[in-house]
Amino acid sequence: MDEARALSGDFDRLSQAVADRVGLGGTDLLAMDLISRHGQMTPGQLARELQLTTGAITGLVDRLHKAGYVRRVADADDRRRVFVRATAKEARVGELYRPLASGLRRAIEGYSEHELAMLTEFIRKLRSAVGGTIEGVRRG
Repeated sequence: MDEARALSGDFDRLSQAVADRVGLGGTDLLAMDLISRHGQMTPGQLARELQLTTGAITGLVDRLHKAGYVRRVADADDRRRVFVRATAKEARVGELYRPLASGLRRAIEGYSEHELAMLTEFIRKLRSAVGGTIEGVRRG
């Protein structure tokens, strides 16, 4: 439990260091990660994922757009709907995580497929526990 707690803090500090380096806030960086992983998202989807109001999301997308990390793209099927997509500049942020990705690949080198499956399941269970805690805290 101590190691999981320490790892959480390590990831928080890494995210803050990256956010500081690129001149963004932590929530802005989380939004960029979501957009990058999904390819594109609507502002409403971002608001739900980040538990933010639509007004807050508008400001967040405005900041990311002004900084050149995202662009707004009208939905070809429904001109009222807008998608937020990452620009090529977003890849620069990803470069800051490259040493972590390399370190993670080195860290798993000696594990068997079975051990990696167990570790993956453990991480999924940790994420589920964190998600449940988040929901509980939000509900009060």
